[in-house]
Amino acid sequence: MATKLHINDLLPAGMAPDDVYVMMAAAAAFMVVWAIGDSVVQRDKLQPKLKLIQERREQLKREYIASPKRKKHDAPPDWMKMTVDRFKLLKDGQVSKLNRVLIQAGYRSKDAVVVYAFSKLVLPFVGLALGVLLADITWSDPFATDDLWKWMVVLLTGYAGARLPDVLLHNQRQKRYAAVRKALSDTLDLMMICAEAGLSLAASLDRVSRELGQAYPEMAEELSMTSVELGFLPERNIALKHLAERVDIQEVRGIVNVLLQTEKYGTPIGKALRVLSKEFRTERMLRAEQKAARLPALMTVPMIVFILPTLFVVVMTPAVLGIMDNL
Repeated sequence: MATKLHINDLLPAGMAPDDVYVMMAAAAAFMVVWAIGDSVVQRDKLQPKLKLIQERREQLKREYIASPKRKKHDAPPDWMKMTVDRFKLLKDGQVSKLNRVLIQAGYRSKDAVVVYAFSKLVLPFVGLALGVLLADITWSDPFATDDLWKWMVVLLTGYAGARLPDVLLHNQRQKRYAAVRKALSDTLDLMMICAEAGLSLAASLDRVSRELGQAYPEMAEELSMTSVELGFLPERNIALKHLAERVDIQEVRGIVNVLLQTEKYGTPIGKALRVLSKEFRTERMLRAEQKAARLPALMTVPMIVFILPTLFVVVMTPAVLGIMDNL
């Protein structure tokens, strides 16, 4: 007779399934308390990003000011980087592309590429192990006809583990783009005020980044980084193009093109920013109206599923009770 693998066989000695359930409930309670506390407590959203901006400033200073003899040596690789190097997970042509995508998602650390490559290596095996645990495969006859769906579960969890880093990275990048797009109109208004007040482009970006630090930390970080690069890079066009690469959306590319044209032809920057700010506010209003127009269609299914059955119960119950009394 085939013996099945139960959860009790996988637990350490002296640990019962109830202990696992208690630990899972405690972890869930901790996550709920942490989520509530994180939503209530007000934090400085820009302060953790200032360290990365300062590191970028020091990097540019070493590249364009300091001599090669004064450059610091790279830190020794940790165990994660050693694993990535041993399996040769990162090729020379992939590092720059991955680094650009990670920067677009907001991960500016030098170790972000290593962590991404390491997660791509480990998470598929974690998904397979989780699938084997959940499928409860009969190891005495693992390829029985009735157990083929269990192997499908194992393969699906392994595929989910392999795709998880890409999905999280894509979602984080889209979330960051949405936050930057939301801050564009206010950013252009403040930049227009600074430009009309006589400030330079670098000073305007630095001032606007300080004003937007609490409301729009993502936009403030990008403006601060651009201001730092404007002060150290040999050409201002390079710093503006770096901004378009870090935030690869149509609106930011339009702002960069306008700034490049004003820099090239000497046209007033305040007037151009005023026109762009008006256009972005109009586009934001149109997107809000589009979402509002889609609301009736989206509410149709919830109304049919949740409201109409309740309405039928309220209307039909008195009649059914009256018929039952007369029988």
